[in-house]
Amino acid sequence: MKLKADRQEQLDRRQMLRSLAAVAGGAGLLSACSPQPEGAATDNSVAAGTGSNAMAERQMAERQIDFADPGQSLEAFTRIFADTVTANSTVGWFGGTVYAVIGDSSPVIPLLGLEGIGIHRAQPLASGGYRIFNRELAFYKDLRTGEFIDEWQNPLNNRLVETFPMHNMTVNAETAPILKFDVEGTELAVPFPATWEFLGDHVFSTFEIHVSVPSELKPDEWPLESPGPMTRISEMFMRTVSRADLYNPELTSVPYTGAWTRLSSWYPWMLMGPAEGHLFFRANMAKLKSLDDVPAAFLAKARKEHEAYLVAPDTDSWGTPNDSTYNMYKRLRTPQPQS
Repeated sequence: MKLKADRQEQLDRRQMLRSLAAVAGGAGLLSACSPQPEGAATDNSVAAGTGSNAMAERQMAERQIDFADPGQSLEAFTRIFADTVTANSTVGWFGGTVYAVIGDSSPVIPLLGLEGIGIHRAQPLASGGYRIFNRELAFYKDLRTGEFIDEWQNPLNNRLVETFPMHNMTVNAETAPILKFDVEGTELAVPFPATWEFLGDHVFSTFEIHVSVPSELKPDEWPLESPGPMTRISEMFMRTVSRADLYNPELTSVPYTGAWTRLSSWYPWMLMGPAEGHLFFRANMAKLKSLDDVPAAFLAKARKEHEAYLVAPDTDSWGTPNDSTYNMYKRLRTPQPQS
């Protein structure tokens, strides 16, 4: 999860507010996608073809979660994303393709495969919110062979480059039923911007973040690695769960499948500089029962090269600055010659 709610992040407060406003209102999410009143939910059950006894049970279950209440919405979202018991960590897997988008009329160009995991922990707060602790690891693949690669011939600039795995040790955030932000002396409040839609036994949860922030890599210092003075990032997480699982009070962690999409500036290791265009990521997602369910080839590479990333962060990591591909690259690499 890449929501940078920690105050130590260098996000401009005004921009963050705009991004949350886009999440909550840009597509009418809270108004258009929030659950209907109980009567409408009952109609949904009827349309799904349930029997009278099953329908009555569903009506009783639906009264246990009021998705229009920001606190209950956040709690349901956290059970999907992670586990509301702090001692329990969860594993989220993702795999898909990275594309290049250049200009308004050029075809989208498949570049690389991608596979990774996120290891999550959630800590309930007395305020009703959660601290989210996240660790991320992903490797790139050759699209033809499906093999993991450490070097890549970038077809966009014909450079042979060293791939740079996503390995973010700390990606923490704090959530709250009502997210509050001070903007030039005025406090504004936004309900936790998760959205919900229902279809029979399927519950769809969507979470988005859209930001543009000052680049970690300054163009004058990193002419080939920096995309320019600003870095644009949009991420959209779409998760599908079973209604029966979500309404089961005994499940502190709810399994999901879904999709992740990301729009971002060029990654520094691609050596694209300020060239026109951006990256588009499209990946499938699933919550796994344990690391044992992670594909064997990925797990073997991870254990060999980045074993520390296979354990969720502890709660004492709170307050540590968050990692990203951009600041990790800045920390571990040096500017490449332009020739």
